[in-house]
Amino acid sequence: MNLDSLYVGLPPDAAVLDVGCHGFHQVTKARSLGRGDCHHSGVDYCVPEEVPQGFTFRKADLNWEPIPFPDDSFDLVVASHIIEHLDDGVAFFGECLRVVKPGGLLYVEAPSERSLWLPSMPFQRDSFFSISFFDDPTHRLRPWPPQALHRLTRYYGCEPLASAHIQSWRRLLFLPLYLLHAWMRKSGARFESAVWIAIGWACFLVARKPSSSPGKPEFRYFIPMNRR
Repeated sequence: MNLDSLYVGLPPDAAVLDVGCHGFHQVTKARSLGRGDCHHSGVDYCVPEEVPQGFTFRKADLNWEPIPFPDDSFDLVVASHIIEHLDDGVAFFGECLRVVKPGGLLYVEAPSERSLWLPSMPFQRDSFFSISFFDDPTHRLRPWPPQALHRLTRYYGCEPLASAHIQSWRRLLFLPLYLLHAWMRKSGARFESAVWIAIGWACFLVARKPSSSPGKPEFRYFIPMNRR
């Protein structure tokens, strides 16, 4: 299960929210998958120079403000590499669930614990590629391994459908060759991509909001009984 498959499975004329919509990548992805019927909205802390036709944009600083859309508005909410930039990831996760329709889906992607394994980006630094979690000075507090995202989903009473590192074992097997090729070409994009996919630098979660839970689900911390 990945983001592409979520788009393919959405109902006709689905409403999609891109949290952190800089670059409008979700519009491009949906259209490339033949889902031009989706109605896209987005929120970011800075106003873009140009907004795609039919796109609903709203400005908000999510460190201080709620997501500026009503409860139960979207079939799919995408928050890709956003939670690690915020002061309270737990509260932000709840806000994302609030605007998901009952029975709808939330996709979260973030740096995993493996983003702590490597040193800083060694070249092409003006392009702002990241090899270490700490390469981006706006990253806050902690990375997000799959287990943390899975637990957070359960704490909010929702269903985790999938959570895993984004990784290719083929990339890992041939990583030295990929890195050598990228280094010789001084291609930061190829260097970053090779590392991320080889080691599982990032992870993802797909969660479903219960059909019986409109609005913001209640957060309840717990430890399962009878663990073995």
